Amino acid sequence: MRIRVRHLLLLAVLATVLLLPGSAGAASFNIASETYYTLDVAAGRITTRMEAEVGSANAAELKSVVLVAMPGATNIAVTTEGGAALQFKATPANLAGGVPTLLNVTLEKPLKGALRANLVLTYDIPAQDNEVLHIEKGAIEGRFASQGPGSFVYVDVPITSDKYFEPGCLLAASQPGAVKDAARERWICGDAALITLNTNDKEVLSKCAQGDDRCRQQAETYFNAYAQTITDASLIGLLEGTVDLQRGPVMLTLKYFRRDQAWADKQFAVAKKALPMLEATYGWGYQFDRILMRQSHAIEQVGAAGLAFSDEGQVFMAKQGDIDEEVTVHELAHLWSGYQLETSWLWEGLAEYGLRRNAGTLGIKPRDWRWTTFGFKDPLATWWGGSKVTEPYYWYGKAGTFWFEYEKAIGGPAAMTAVLAQMDDYQQRWPLDGRWFMDRGEEVSGKNLDALFLEWVWVPDVAKSFLGERRAAHDQVAALTARAATYGFAGVPKDIRANLDAWTFGAIAGQVTQGNRVLDAYSAAQAAAVEAGLPPNDGGVAAAWPTQTLAGISGVIDNQRQAIKSIVEGRKAIAGRPAEDGSWKKIADAEAKYATGDFEGAQHAATGASTFVQNYAAAGKMIQVAKEKQASFKPSFFTRIGMYWADPSGDLAKAEAAYLADDPATALKLASKAYDGWKDAQQRGIARLAILMGLMCALTVGTWWLMKKLDPSGKGGSTARMGHYIEKSETTSRWKDWENTR
Repeated sequence: MRIRVRHLLLLAVLATVLLLPGSAGAASFNIASETYYTLDVAAGRITTRMEAEVGSANAAELKSVVLVAMPGATNIAVTTEGGAALQFKATPANLAGGVPTLLNVTLEKPLKGALRANLVLTYDIPAQDNEVLHIEKGAIEGRFASQGPGSFVYVDVPITSDKYFEPGCLLAASQPGAVKDAARERWICGDAALITLNTNDKEVLSKCAQGDDRCRQQAETYFNAYAQTITDASLIGLLEGTVDLQRGPVMLTLKYFRRDQAWADKQFAVAKKALPMLEATYGWGYQFDRILMRQSHAIEQVGAAGLAFSDEGQVFMAKQGDIDEEVTVHELAHLWSGYQLETSWLWEGLAEYGLRRNAGTLGIKPRDWRWTTFGFKDPLATWWGGSKVTEPYYWYGKAGTFWFEYEKAIGGPAAMTAVLAQMDDYQQRWPLDGRWFMDRGEEVSGKNLDALFLEWVWVPDVAKSFLGERRAAHDQVAALTARAATYGFAGVPKDIRANLDAWTFGAIAGQVTQGNRVLDAYSAAQAAAVEAGLPPNDGGVAAAWPTQTLAGISGVIDNQRQAIKSIVEGRKAIAGRPAEDGSWKKIADAEAKYATGDFEGAQHAATGASTFVQNYAAAGKMIQVAKEKQASFKPSFFTRIGMYWADPSGDLAKAEAAYLADDPATALKLASKAYDGWKDAQQRGIARLAILMGLMCALTVGTWWLMKKLDPSGKGGSTARMGHYIEKSETTSRWKDWENTR
């Protein structure tokens, strides 16, 4: 934001203190109000209706209230809710002081305690052109008055008009039929600060659009809403064109009033020239594919010459005179120096830096803030953070100057751009704070910035000891970084970096000790590799050093160490074996994998060589044992039963073949199977016969049970005919042979 030379805001605040309802200069009362403005743009006039509920704000009896009307109001009428006319005395607007028309209204009857009165104010606003309103046929622009805290302002504008509402106003959730029938739409304006600060909170915006009481105006000001609406195309000022930036062509649009064509041409021209220069200064690409610039009279009313919404790619400028180009470039600089930063001295100071670094090339001579003439010494960090200094010239001047001192301290414009260019790399940390710039400045330059920040930014009494702790931590890390550099590693491990960035220095000493142990382990691993005759390989530690935690880096080093150990042990295990032996092939494979950095693969292959030798010896012994068992095997009834479905002789033959084919693992498996085939034959035979006997017993019992169920003499027996008919004998109740019964 850029402040104005004339401080209308101060005058407006003074007027508010003296004259607003509830202040010391007027009767003390509470008011909740809704003001409805209907804009007949084509005809160039406005009709107004205000509805309010008033009551005494203290124990005193309330006989009159002060209501607010727009400048130039005509046909003013104040009535009760029932329509009874009330007497009032009007004080004309004081536009130079930013004060609207004031109406001292005598109530129908005095109010005391909980008594309330409902009032209705109506009036018309004709064509006019002043600091508050511009009304002509086809165009209306202005700031609209409320009744102060507790108010809502509603503005009905033609749907098809070219319209603009400044932040603080939302399209109303409820659109009355009469408004829609008149081809208008209704906007609601409440607490501008609440709505503006919650532009990304859909829930808050939804409630405010519905007229939630929490969204009513809170600020002690008369003018709470700004609207611009144009139906006459000849009055719409529009300049558009593309600007080539890093992302490609970006659409630049300027909306203005036609009567200010010359002003608009100058601002558009300087914007097109400045944008690529600003992008180069900050070192990272503009985020959006469009930039909208708007001429605004509303921001003048709050003492601003320019205003930027950098998270939306929009800037607003007021026509001021000799500072207009300066304001335009400053506001455009906020597209890189705005919501990305934490506080005023950062975003305003860096926007001022962007302007002044390019001002000479743009043909702009920025104003002299004369900030040193005020005699203030307040550090930049206290701007809106404890300082009682409210002089904007001091803060803007000091903040802008600081960044040139910072540039000088870190080595000049190129180094400055190198720092600013990193802002885009840290989006997850937006908004960035002063600590971030101190850290990045020291990283880029290698310089100690303690003295600079103590002189300009931080409160010395508070920051000095803490900066000492920070310096000790950074010195410890610098020593570790210097040692790591001797191994070819750049940067700082991830967990150390996290603590440095967060300015939590308590754990740094322990982390540095751990980091040195990690480097010791790396050195030992490299020495072991040389001793083993393995090719040079950093094991991926150079890539892991700035991207992983110390624990992660240790894991990378341990993988390399285990691979080296496995290769060395594998070589020892197969020493003396023939060169054509399969184990040497596995060692060669392990060495090849090690050379490519595949340490897990190398370890697996080297372990396979050792396992190959072990299996080879075990397989030879197992084949011999199996042969001995074969020779001593004595067939019997039980072994023959146990040998069914087994072929130990065949398994032994296959084992010998696998052994000769350098497949000791298969040979060991088959030889063991052959040995078990002979060794356990008798036990298997007995077990199988036992199972068979059990099955026979079960079959016998089952048959007996079935026959008993079929015997008709049984108590529960069936007499049904099944196959041949079974008859009872005269001499026995037992069943007879089915074929010979009769």
